Amino acid sequence: MTARRPSRRLGEPRVDARGSAGFSLVESVVVVALVAVSLSVAVPVLDRIADVADAAAAARYLAGRIGLARLGAARGQRTLALRIGRTPPFLLDLVADGDGDGVSAADLADGTDPVVEAADPLAVHFPRARLAVARDVTGLDGGPALREGDDPLRLGATDQISVSPSGTSTSGTIYVASRSGAQFAVRVAGATGRARVFRFDPGAGTWRPY
Repeated sequence: MTARRPSRRLGEPRVDARGSAGFSLVESVVVVALVAVSLSVAVPVLDRIADVADAAAAARYLAGRIGLARLGAARGQRTLALRIGRTPPFLLDLVADGDGDGVSAADLADGTDPVVEAADPLAVHFPRARLAVARDVTGLDGGPALREGDDPLRLGATDQISVSPSGTSTSGTIYVASRSGAQFAVRVAGATGRARVFRFDPGAGTWRPY
């Protein structure tokens, strides 16, 4: 009497008449479906993580550019201004005060204030980031609350951060956001020229050093 072979468990390789192992069509379809479901869940999560990381990197890059401007002003013993474009691709350039009266549009136009670092597009380095107030946020360091869509450059009446040879600078805040709405801010202290990065915690409704 021939012994009956035990039934094969799901996931075990099938052995055909020639003795080679394989999987049935149904099992293959199940595996493909499981992989597809896993990817449909994982891809948006990974995309959001990359999105937030890009905005954080853009904020730190801006803080680093301000720090380099401070160093350059001290070394060259002249005022430097980091100009910041409000709209894509968010151009950054560095201009030197050529006549001792501060960097101005008129002096830039006639060549008195030279551009010492050509325009650098922030959006090229960090394509997922933008200069924006992407959500309603409380005031940073006791400042006024902002609403979604407000001006991301809070630098008084200018679009630049001027740094003097002594280290003082324009005070204010630059708001950086991810495509998904994660909100960062680069805060510049006028007395020291120091730039710090913060991230808004929507759950707590507060800004935290980042």
